[in-house]
Amino acid sequence: MLTKRRLALAGIAIAVVVIAIALKMSRDPDAQPPASTGATADRALGPVAAMTPHRPPPLRGAGVVPDPELGTDGVSTDDPLTAYRKANLYPPGSRPLTREHTDLLRPNRRRESFRPTDADDGTSFLFTADRYYVFGGEALTSTLEVRRGAAVVPIQITAALVAVLDPKAAPQPIAIDYAEHAGIWSARFAPSTLNLTRQAAIGMYIEFDAGHGKQRARYDFQYTPAAGIPARFTGAFRDAVVDGSLVIAASLDVTAPGHYILDANLYDASGAPVAWTHWKGDLAAGNRDADLMFFGKAIVDANARGPFHLGQLRGARFEPGRDPDLEQIPPYAGAYTTKPYATTDFSDAEYDSPEKQRMLQFLADQQAKGVHLGAARPAP
Repeated sequence: MLTKRRLALAGIAIAVVVIAIALKMSRDPDAQPPASTGATADRALGPVAAMTPHRPPPLRGAGVVPDPELGTDGVSTDDPLTAYRKANLYPPGSRPLTREHTDLLRPNRRRESFRPTDADDGTSFLFTADRYYVFGGEALTSTLEVRRGAAVVPIQITAALVAVLDPKAAPQPIAIDYAEHAGIWSARFAPSTLNLTRQAAIGMYIEFDAGHGKQRARYDFQYTPAAGIPARFTGAFRDAVVDGSLVIAASLDVTAPGHYILDANLYDASGAPVAWTHWKGDLAAGNRDADLMFFGKAIVDANARGPFHLGQLRGARFEPGRDPDLEQIPPYAGAYTTKPYATTDFSDAEYDSPEKQRMLQFLADQQAKGVHLGAARPAP
């Protein structure tokens, strides 16, 4: 499930404090990276697993909030007061969405890319899959490509296996057979064959020989068995304009009560992305609603009009102390269309809150006193 960007200040120590406080207001404390794996698990899997993990950066799935935009151009060079204003035109949990936000538009896409082999002879490979999150009876398609420039390099796969990364409940690793077609080696694997009862991180491992020694690679994915799914979207929705923003109530059938995190995208009548929202709250067991708010100014600034379409609705239940600690909800596969709202139905007022006002006042006071806070810039 979310890359976090920070604002760092060059200057005296107070500048660092200012930006840290500002960011705390726009960051999500519930953001969790995909489950990591340790050396203990690797050693338990034998020689194929004893390799440098080839994992994607954290995906933007449920409960993962990337700060999809941090204000308008100039935020990297403006004084802190101006930069803070620009970065907080919209609330932290409801921001504009554009076609550049590919992590939000395709939240289950993997991020591996071609990388050179250890032989460093001009050969590169891509070991990846068609998704990161797998549910119930779904099957994962794993692929391996090996190339030298644009040419396919013939290889021999010497070992391939899949293993659950939780050493407390992990079954024995299972060998996987890959078949080659048009230069791409692929294998289909259904995690349901592991007979798991709760979500788990699973590692895919491969070892191949491209003619200059053996090369090992690995990636992880997360699997949620049908018995471990904490809630499901029912497909029931309703929408309304509330305080100048669009609110879509999404219904869930909750099996496991707890703290939930939901994410969704909004598209206008033409299919263009408009806004993204992040909801979090406690849900009791039974049929429950979550009010997904798409901020009015984000809609107005995009000059968007309805009917709007809800997309990439996904979520997770936060279970502290477990690894992974986010129990995923299957993404909603259906479609929902709102009423035909006009752009003028929404408010163009900027986001406001007591915390924002306190920060603005603090920054203004420091600026009036002549305290040099430096120019805000994204952290490296």
